Amino acid sequence: MRLAGFLVALTLLSACGNVAQSARPSPSSVPAQAVVLNQPAPPVHTATAVRPTARPTMQPTPVPTRPPTTQPTPVPTLVPTIAPTAVPAAVPVRLVINAIGMDRSLLPVGLDENRVPIVPKYDIGWYNLSARPGQGENIVLWGHVLHFRDAPSIGAPFARLKELAPGAQVTLYDSAGQVHAYVITQQVRVSPDDIQYILPQGKEQLTMVSCIGQEVIVDRSVVDESHRLITIAEPVS
Repeated sequence: MRLAGFLVALTLLSACGNVAQSARPSPSSVPAQAVVLNQPAPPVHTATAVRPTARPTMQPTPVPTRPPTTQPTPVPTLVPTIAPTAVPAAVPVRLVINAIGMDRSLLPVGLDENRVPIVPKYDIGWYNLSARPGQGENIVLWGHVLHFRDAPSIGAPFARLKELAPGAQVTLYDSAGQVHAYVITQQVRVSPDDIQYILPQGKEQLTMVSCIGQEVIVDRSVVDESHRLITIAEPVS
């Protein structure tokens, strides 16, 4: 039994050797290193998983913020390119001449559509295109010397202007309450079309214009005289 078992084992071993021999691949199909016997097995490299590189995402660029300041930024002041207009002088509102008992109010007047002076019926007119007191130019006043038939009780403001003599005092009040003193220097008779006396004179003076003449012409109830009386007063120095 022992011998029989030995022979069976030997037979099985031979058969296993033959199977192993027949299953070995031919040298032509296996690389040379594969047939080398009794060589240590090459190290097994464990594959390391490669993580995919993360694709960068676009991040919004932060808007820079201005650091807070302790003092507010000053706003630039606009400098005017044109000099401010000077405040105009006050207008004349009252005329007093004690030598002839005059104390009358003044009304600002101009020219009509025909460029003829507008003369108030009962008051003294200040020509509003002439100067104002204190401006250093010609201040022009005008008024009637005859009263109107529809108001005989109201005397003409310049009725006694021809009685003035050089040296008489004249006081002019303005709308600001200022008092301006003048003195009569001369009286001149001129034709109605002589306007040089109501134009600028290059100096301060008070020019009062009234009617006068030897002949009175009545036409359709309108009274006209042949000449004008120009009474000039200059500032008291």
